[in-house]
Amino acid sequence: MDSRNNPTRIIVLGGGLSGLLAAWHLREAGHPVELWEAAPRPGGWAQTLPWPGPQGEPGCLERGPQALRVVCGGALERVTRELGLNGQPPGSKGPRWLGKAGRRHPSPATPWGLLKAPGLGLGGRFRMLAEPLVPGGRDPAEDLHTFFARRLGEGFAWELLPALVAGVLAAPPERLSIEALPRLKQLEARGGLLLGGLRAGRERTCVPVGGVGTLAQALADQLGCVFPDRPARALESLPGGRWRVHGDSLTREADAVVLALPAPAAAELLRPMAPAPAGLLAALPHMDLRVWHSRHAPVPGWERGFGLLVHPPEGRGLLGAVAFAADDPRGVPGLLQIRTYLGGAYAVEPDREAWPGVFCALRQWLPELGEPVQVREESCPAAFPLLEPGHGARVERIGEALPPGLHWLGAARFGSGIPDLTAGIEAWAEGFPVGS
Repeated sequence: MDSRNNPTRIIVLGGGLSGLLAAWHLREAGHPVELWEAAPRPGGWAQTLPWPGPQGEPGCLERGPQALRVVCGGALERVTRELGLNGQPPGSKGPRWLGKAGRRHPSPATPWGLLKAPGLGLGGRFRMLAEPLVPGGRDPAEDLHTFFARRLGEGFAWELLPALVAGVLAAPPERLSIEALPRLKQLEARGGLLLGGLRAGRERTCVPVGGVGTLAQALADQLGCVFPDRPARALESLPGGRWRVHGDSLTREADAVVLALPAPAAAELLRPMAPAPAGLLAALPHMDLRVWHSRHAPVPGWERGFGLLVHPPEGRGLLGAVAFAADDPRGVPGLLQIRTYLGGAYAVEPDREAWPGVFCALRQWLPELGEPVQVREESCPAAFPLLEPGHGARVERIGEALPPGLHWLGAARFGSGIPDLTAGIEAWAEGFPVGS
């Protein structure tokens, strides 16, 4: 049945990317929607924030990802195209390094880096070449270490994978389910990481004009039903499966409510009237991430930016750093802008709790780096979900325990990467039941 013939009034709680994407797809399907966001502006983690230079020059920082990874023909490409977002390719990249055994090595994310990778002998390199011959796995709850050890060998899984995963998901690979990176299973189903990548379509990295945060802002602007500074304080069940949402000075009724909130916040809202799913949501682990932004004098050879991943536990809480290219319009001309990230599932040692210790740790791997002219910290409590093995079964139990008319979605359900989140919410919205 076409939902336009039987519209359902829906309230989406949470104006991060999850809520904005959910509201977008539901509205496209013909459902009357309104979105409540507790903060003064939507976007959540995916915001491009103003950060003027030392003399007041225009400049920005990315609270979340510095760029978007777009798969041709994928859900994220469809959304950006429909929104009319023009993405700028970042151009050639500067150096990419792996910090391991006390020094910098070429990043193993490049072919040259794999050839020079530390700790990976000749046998380990030949083992990786056999990856296309490895059959697919059958364990849906496989952890990332086991997946990569099976496909690329134990040498890769022990010597290189920890830094690559910590730099993306801020946790050890053995603590993360393959469900944290859904695209890996998709590639395996197409013939493996190499052949699957060739068959699945080209990927490109781009930065929307104005920064990654323009994705959230464009969704909010085109929706026209986003209400900032409107937190939900309580939910009330009504006869006939309807719901009442209580705000600070507002009460609204709806046929369905979508909790596009971090699991802890959703659990708090559900606890008084649905303790079972609240308990399941509260049990989903989340991690704190600490991010330091700094500006420095330029360094020769780093004009195209750089990327550094530090092999755990050598970083002692430092996961890595990434820099804008010199011509990136979000930066301040004449300054090198760096984002350094710490924490996640890794303990940050006391000497790295404040900027002087963080800078000292950076200089261990980046001795060319001069003293900063500007520093800013962005604390991100509970920003990253920890999708442990068996996570998919836990999500299913949450869905089964939710009362009719309540829905929960977000990074803790679909994965923290924007492409995975976009694809998951698109599929969820396509199956959204009419009249619920």
